[in-house]
Amino acid sequence: MGKFEWRKQLKELYLPGTDPVTIDVPPMKYFTIDGKGNPNGQPFQEHIETLYALSYAIRMMPKKGMTPEGYYEYTVFPLEGH
Repeated sequence: MGKFEWRKQLKELYLPGTDPVTIDVPPMKYFTIDGKGNPNGQPFQEHIETLYALSYAIRMMPKKGMTPEGYYEYTVFPLEGH
């Protein structure tokens, strides 16, 4: 399997067309933070920095000789909020 690129493999989720459609979102593993407050505040910024640091650290593990079970090369996904 080559590199997983969300822009190509999940185009219907992340680059939708202009017409409304029903989509099926597949199960995925991801990091999450939980909380309330101003997203422009320092605590939120620190949490986001941690999320990206974790994702990039895992992405680079094979280059350091460590490959977690189930790992596949990927492009880091965009930040999502709910």
